[in-house]
Amino acid sequence: MTTPKPALHLLTVWNPSYTDDALDAHLYLTDYRSLYVADVGEITDEDVRGAEPEGTVPAYYDGHAIDFWFRLWDVRRLVTDDTPAVIEELRKLRNTGYHDRPVSLYGGVVDLPLIVFREPETSWFGDRELLTEGRRWAERAAAQRSETERMSRELRDNLFGRELWPRLGATTRSFLTSAEAVFRARRDDAGFDLSGAALEYAKAVEAELNGLLFPALPRALGGKAPADREVRVDARTLDLGGPVPHQTLGALCNLLDHEAIVQTAVRQQFPADHNWLFGVLPGQLRELSSFRNAGAHAEITGADHLAELRRWVVGVGEEGLVARLVRVGMRGR
Repeated sequence: MTTPKPALHLLTVWNPSYTDDALDAHLYLTDYRSLYVADVGEITDEDVRGAEPEGTVPAYYDGHAIDFWFRLWDVRRLVTDDTPAVIEELRKLRNTGYHDRPVSLYGGVVDLPLIVFREPETSWFGDRELLTEGRRWAERAAAQRSETERMSRELRDNLFGRELWPRLGATTRSFLTSAEAVFRARRDDAGFDLSGAALEYAKAVEAELNGLLFPALPRALGGKAPADREVRVDARTLDLGGPVPHQTLGALCNLLDHEAIVQTAVRQQFPADHNWLFGVLPGQLRELSSFRNAGAHAEITGADHLAELRRWVVGVGEEGLVARLVRVGMRGR
């Protein structure tokens, strides 16, 4: 993946629940139109030029005075060619050097690098096993063609709108863009297997629902004892009062269907939409899971079959499932 010449460096550090490491550091890079986040493995003030294997240090930095270096394990693109979306994402970062105020491109980018934390916390790389089958996000982006960048602008301007599109999670946008690019390019090819696109539509919903539920649950459960916030999912105990690792569609469906603690919290946090969340959404999640499982087991998915799934996920002639989830979050407490 080609990353932009860094115009802005932002470093955020926290202790996410998905790792046993004492600290986890992320580096944000932007040229103001796109935004990237990197998984930082090491920070050093020693000059690594000449000490690292050839090609490890980008040639761009030859001859420049460098204060310190970052070793990156992975890089993922959060926003593509969309300055308003960059502004929206940066608002979620709080600048510790400026009274914990949200980061702003206009007047707030001084004394670089900024040391920031994010609200809500996000496991940018902790979901890799479930969402990218173990591939690095940089590898996934490198495999995508430039058509996905054009498609991101198309979805923003002509389907979701400039108000709603930035409110979608970055992971949701990534999978929707990729799925739409493949579907539109190959839907008239009768011999092409669209199961990969079906998987990505399902992952988009999965990511957006994770982003809706798990930041909201701690607000409802914060006063409860740890033992009263715990549920069992896939033979593991989850504390719903804190950061929760990424959950699959099946696990999400079970939580909504069977866990009283989740149902009580959802009713409290989403009073205008809890009937839809319990009555309609689980059935749609089960349908999505069947598509995802079929794709994972190499069953061929044709355009006619996928078009129906796409209609109610993206929204063709009606409000789509992804947009509905975003609006539920906007109406929530």
